[in-house]
Amino acid sequence: MDEEAKLKHSKRLQQKQNHIDKQARLAKAYGIKVDLDDLHRYQKINLLNCGDPKCIMCSNPRKIFKEKTIKEKSFEQSKLWDE
Repeated sequence: MDEEAKLKHSKRLQQKQNHIDKQARLAKAYGIKVDLDDLHRYQKINLLNCGDPKCIMCSNPRKIFKEKTIKEKSFEQSKLWDE
């Protein structure tokens, strides 16, 4: 049991490190300056999301433009095809 717990723990840590590495590669590709000591900040958040709920690029279109999301439009369209 102890060996299985260690395996799960190491796998979880590796997944987190992989996500951080991907975010660092994205930052380098887009030319975003990121402090190397602050990379663990991007463990749970996306690098390209500014985090401002009032930002037009990051917000929900239902709240800003009073229109349906792409997924809602797709669902309605597929429902019409079924009829």
